[in-house]
Amino acid sequence: MAIQKTDFSHLGYQVNKELGKNRFGGRITHLAEVENTDEKVVIKEFRFADVGADWSGFKAYEREIEVLQQLNHPRIPSYLTSFETPQGFCLVQEYKDAPSLASENKFTPEQVKQIAISILEILVYLQQRDPQIIHRDIKPENILVDKNLNAYLVDFGFAKVSNNEVALSSVASGTPGFIPPEEYFGRDLTEASDLYSLGVTLICLLSGTRSVNVGKLIDDEYRFDFKSFPSNIHPKFAGWLGKMVEPNLKHRFASAAEALEALRSIPVVVQQKSKESNVFAQSFALLILLWVGIAGTQGIQRSTISQQHKIERQQRQIYRLRYKQRQLETRISRINRLQELLQEREQTHRLLDRLQKKKECEDCELQKVNLSNSQIENVSLKNANLRHINLENSNLQSSNLSGTNLKYARLQRAILKDTNLQDANLRGARLRSAVLKNANLSNANLTYANLTNVDLRGADLRGARLHRTKLNGADLSGANLRYTNLHGIDLNNVKLTGATMPDGTIHP
Repeated sequence: MAIQKTDFSHLGYQVNKELGKNRFGGRITHLAEVENTDEKVVIKEFRFADVGADWSGFKAYEREIEVLQQLNHPRIPSYLTSFETPQGFCLVQEYKDAPSLASENKFTPEQVKQIAISILEILVYLQQRDPQIIHRDIKPENILVDKNLNAYLVDFGFAKVSNNEVALSSVASGTPGFIPPEEYFGRDLTEASDLYSLGVTLICLLSGTRSVNVGKLIDDEYRFDFKSFPSNIHPKFAGWLGKMVEPNLKHRFASAAEALEALRSIPVVVQQKSKESNVFAQSFALLILLWVGIAGTQGIQRSTISQQHKIERQQRQIYRLRYKQRQLETRISRINRLQELLQEREQTHRLLDRLQKKKECEDCELQKVNLSNSQIENVSLKNANLRHINLENSNLQSSNLSGTNLKYARLQRAILKDTNLQDANLRGARLRSAVLKNANLSNANLTYANLTNVDLRGADLRGARLHRTKLNGADLSGANLRYTNLHGIDLNNVKLTGATMPDGTIHP
């Protein structure tokens, strides 16, 4: 049976190729282009209906959207929008032409230092925010690096905002081998927690080790084996790495700013002055690395073998309990989600019945409700919260939607003729091929909205916000654009016959 190709063309995206697929199923990353433009985007798709799909993946996407909307950094790909699909949910993000560290070959020590500085600069930004953000899943797969060795940090699905509870669950999140010891033991995370994961990542780069094989670098005494390291690593750089992955928080760098300041002036490799001095430096570097005793997540270094064995047994017990807890939480989340879906379906039926009979639901909370293909003309949803609502192919002609929150709403091919959308928030809304003839959109927020091929004949757009709004193929004949800021809006393929322009003139 042929695999059906993903198609988001009805949403304005042309999928070029699949960038990756989660091995547990249900999570797929696509490279796509925005139709009628050269803009490339990344679409992260979560299919909760797929066999093997874990609902916690959807929660991770929700968390990632929540976090990304707060961030503005040139090396954190920006969140653009999100939308629902019949199979699940999609997140659209800025595309960076840079492969992940996991797909690249072994790096030189100098390159590793440059990458480390680049990521630490991002962590400084995250840690100096109010509230702070802890990424919690730093690993080669989540770091992109371009040809100039500029690093980009992605995948904030496990992120923790400092004034919130731990994201998703109380169980250690992230990737085994990269998770700091304090998280395994359920202790509070700090600014130093991401440094541990970054340190392990750098060790993988220096040794050419894949993430899944990080355990092979750990010897029988639970210390990293550095035989695969370049022989000319400078002792100071080795010591810096050791402090990055120190199991004891008290001995680790306290923050990204402290680690960055220490790294900038540190030499990475030993300069070959003579054969004897080079051999001595190599030996000294190896002794430093062995003395540091970088522990993996399977064990924490202690002063005696008996203490190590005791801790090892305790950790194995904890890991087993954590694993069983994960399994139980997964089962519970699936049951809860099934109950949620049934409740949502029942809620939708009740809502449709109310709208069709009473014709109103003012100030209602209707986030993410699916009302696609509904006939609900002449209804009043004034000031309702319709964020992420699905009204695709629905008929809301002559309805009152003034003051509503329609942020990221799906309104493709919806009939909104003569509808009152004054002061509505339509940021990021999908209105492709919708009919808004004679609609009142005065002072509406249409930032980042997709109005491709929309019928806006005679519509009132006075004072509407159109920053980065897509109007390709739209018909604004006779529309009122008085006081509307059209700066930066491409009007080359927009019909404006008889429209009142921002300065009050009538377009020929």
